[in-house]
Amino acid sequence: MRTALLALAALAISGPAFAQTKTGQFAVRASVNADCQITTRDLDFGSYAAASNTRANTSFDVRCTAGSAVTISLDGGQSGNPQQRTMTGQGANLGYQLYKDAAYQNPINTVGATWQLSNSENTGQTVTYNVYGDIPTGQAVPAGNYTDTVRVTVQY
Repeated sequence: MRTALLALAALAISGPAFAQTKTGQFAVRASVNADCQITTRDLDFGSYAAASNTRANTSFDVRCTAGSAVTISLDGGQSGNPQQRTMTGQGANLGYQLYKDAAYQNPINTVGATWQLSNSENTGQTVTYNVYGDIPTGQAVPAGNYTDTVRVTVQY
C-alpha cells in the first residue's frame, strides 16, 4: 500500500502526462456599400435691376465612398428646361442661367452629366462644386420675390 501511495504522489508532482490542444478559426468580414452625401447651399441673387446683369454664385459638397464612379447633374428647375431657366413669382417669370465657371462661358444647359468623377479620381474626400448664376439685363417683371428649385442628382 505504501508503494501505491508513493506512485500516486509521484504522478501528482510530475503534472498531467499528455496535454492535448485543438484549434479552430473564424473569418472576419464586412461589406462597404457605395454611398454619397451631398450638402447644398442656396443661390441668392439679391435684388435684380433690369439695367444690368445680376450675378451670384453658390457651391455644393459631395462626398462618396472611395473608388465609386460619380456623375452629378442639375435639372431644369421648375421650368423643366435647363436652356431656359426661370424663377416664378408675381404672375411672371424671371429668366436666369447657371454656369460651371466664374467667366460665365460654360452654361449648365442640359440635364445630362454636368460633372463626373471617375472611380480612380474619387478618393473618398469631400469635393466642392461651384455654380455661377446670371440674370440677364432687360427683363421687365413686377416687383416681388421670385424663386426656382434646382435638383442636384448624384449617381454612383
